[in-house]
Amino acid sequence: MRVLVVDPLEESRDALRVAFSGAGDQVRGVATSAEADRLLAEFAPDAVVVAFEPGEAESAGLLDRARASDPRRGVYALIDGARLEDGVRAMDLGAHDFLWRPVSDGRVALLRSRFAARREREGGIEQMRIGLARNEIAAALPGRSASWTAALADLEREAPLESPVLLTGEAGTEKEAAARAIHRLSPRGSEPFLVASSWDPGARSESAAGSLFVPGIEAMPLEAQAALLAEAELPGARRLILSTDENPREAMMRGRLLPTLAASLFDHVVHLPPLRERGEDIERLARQFLHELDSALSFDAEAIDALRTHDWPGNVRELKEVVRRAARLTEGPAIGPTVVTSVLGRPLASRRSRRKKAPVVRIAVGDSLADVERRLIQKTLEFARGNKRKTAELLKLSLKTIYNKIKEYGLEH
Repeated sequence: MRVLVVDPLEESRDALRVAFSGAGDQVRGVATSAEADRLLAEFAPDAVVVAFEPGEAESAGLLDRARASDPRRGVYALIDGARLEDGVRAMDLGAHDFLWRPVSDGRVALLRSRFAARREREGGIEQMRIGLARNEIAAALPGRSASWTAALADLEREAPLESPVLLTGEAGTEKEAAARAIHRLSPRGSEPFLVASSWDPGARSESAAGSLFVPGIEAMPLEAQAALLAEAELPGARRLILSTDENPREAMMRGRLLPTLAASLFDHVVHLPPLRERGEDIERLARQFLHELDSALSFDAEAIDALRTHDWPGNVRELKEVVRRAARLTEGPAIGPTVVTSVLGRPLASRRSRRKKAPVVRIAVGDSLADVERRLIQKTLEFARGNKRKTAELLKLSLKTIYNKIKEYGLEH
């Protein structure tokens, strides 16, 4: 492992260098905190030993910086042998353990074994976290086609890196779910995942941990893109995961993507293929979405053929909506091609579209309950365009009850 020793006393500094290097470690020794700060970045030590004086803010601050810059790093205090309470104080301030002067080869060997055990324990926990993350991703981004499997492999390749990532693909190709996958598989996976609908270059969160997902980067003003890039380059900043529906090189040529930002992204692009290029995934996803809505329903073979031949301009988002509509319209246990083609022929509902106003059933004192019930079922059937399952949902009745009432009142529609 790589070890950094920070001790103004040359004799003990050299003794520690000999003890650690004798065990096969790479060792650097410095006398001051300023030199140590430089080597924390350049040498990236696995373990840091800091000469600790309880009354000095400098040594306590270095312990804190050494641990904060890499949470997996081992941080140890070096104290005078006559003051063991100083070692306890250092551990209260965040040190994992302590050594004392004069340096003992046996104590160094014990420290190394404890460090290895801690790394192994933390590695096991990290393996469990990654395993859980992969299960979550399989559920959030299902699919087995060759093009989709390749895209998922690209996501996993980018996840452990710290560089910004650009997700490309048409609208509806699940880019936010893909961004979450990169975050969950990264070393930052247990930290916050934030989605920015807009960016204020003058505002910076107190906590910069985790990842920041910025959708539609090409729509952001260039000055805001520059501020975003500057923020990402600060020490300890959040990792950037960006997305665009456009070809990034074309967006840059049209002046919609900042060249300096684009330069940092072009080696870290993950493209999510459109649904029409995912072959058998269309059927697989349709069946999965339907099962999540109603496990008693299924698609017949002709309905599946209709789904396969559609070009899916809205991609996975459109498929989910088509399945939802088809499930609501069908009257039997199997969804046929007529229902599917009917749904595919209608545009996706706009959030601003007005709902059809439900008819009013008027009653008067003296009307029989049976007559009121008959008229209510009749009007609801008309409102649902004869769809008995929809009628049952609106009236909070079972489908069997609706069929029985229609037969009882002679309401065949």
